[in-house]
Amino acid sequence: MNKEMLALLQLIKQCPTGTSEAVANELAITRQSASRKLSSLKSLGLIQSQGSGRSTRYELVKKHHHFDYALNAQLNEDTAYRQTLLPLIKGFAPNVVQVFQYGFTEMFNNAIDHSEGSVISVDIWQSPLSTEVHITDNGVGIFEKIQQKFELADIRQSIFELSKGKLTTDADNHTGEGIFFSSKIFDFFCISSKGWAFVHNHDLIDIMYEQDIEYVDGTKVMFELPNNSNKTTKEVFDQFSDPNEYTFFKTVVPIHLAKYEGEFLISRSQAKRLTARFERFEKVILDFKDVTSIGQGFADELFRVYQTAHPNIELYSINANEEVQQMINRIIPV
Repeated sequence: MNKEMLALLQLIKQCPTGTSEAVANELAITRQSASRKLSSLKSLGLIQSQGSGRSTRYELVKKHHHFDYALNAQLNEDTAYRQTLLPLIKGFAPNVVQVFQYGFTEMFNNAIDHSEGSVISVDIWQSPLSTEVHITDNGVGIFEKIQQKFELADIRQSIFELSKGKLTTDADNHTGEGIFFSSKIFDFFCISSKGWAFVHNHDLIDIMYEQDIEYVDGTKVMFELPNNSNKTTKEVFDQFSDPNEYTFFKTVVPIHLAKYEGEFLISRSQAKRLTARFERFEKVILDFKDVTSIGQGFADELFRVYQTAHPNIELYSINANEEVQQMINRIIPV
């Protein structure tokens, strides 16, 4: 697929209506020439249209594939990958295939080992620009299982702990790295269960919310990547691992997930909840994006009390606004 065709498909995705005019303006051609280019894409099976004339609406053709697997002792993630996703991405660049293989096998294996369900479903939607995969089980639900295993106060804490990485309910057989790295490696990644969802997008923003999503009684993992992505598994691993020892030694913690709706980050107990399991890492990057202020007790507990008790753990703050940075500087003067 050449660059012009890719650019046109992106434009169609962004401008489903008024497409002919948008294409004409983008390429500096007449509307008649733009219409011919759209007709060519349609004849190739890449786009489809509804309506006529200026009210014509164009959209990318998206093919759907569905598979069901009975969860039993014979089921394994490699076989499922070869039967479902691999045939659809065989012609993609090796880096894209590797990313999809990593994410698919990690998430499918999690469903096998942790869900306690009886069925795993795989749904794949593929357009000329991207491939989206859903892996759904009918098990106990990931967030509730984490909450019960670690005796956490509520589901929000489960999601927050999951965002840090190195969290597993089966430490003998898992490291807790699969979800962390999978969430970082795709342009879009989401885990939803029983009205709650943990979302990570390509801007490295972690989002947690409830309701307003499709209710899933078990667990659904969704991930998407452009078909021509230049991402590699290595570059993502290298961001958080020691390249010499291949150890997962660094994490990025989205601080805004530590507070409940309507709360401010003020108390020492909030800071203590935030620092849970920090000792599993050598470096912890505290991302203060979307945090407008923090209290003195919160800052003191985090940057003085915890740091004094754990001198071998390096804490770094990023994306702090002026008010937050001033409070941090009161505790650790620059």
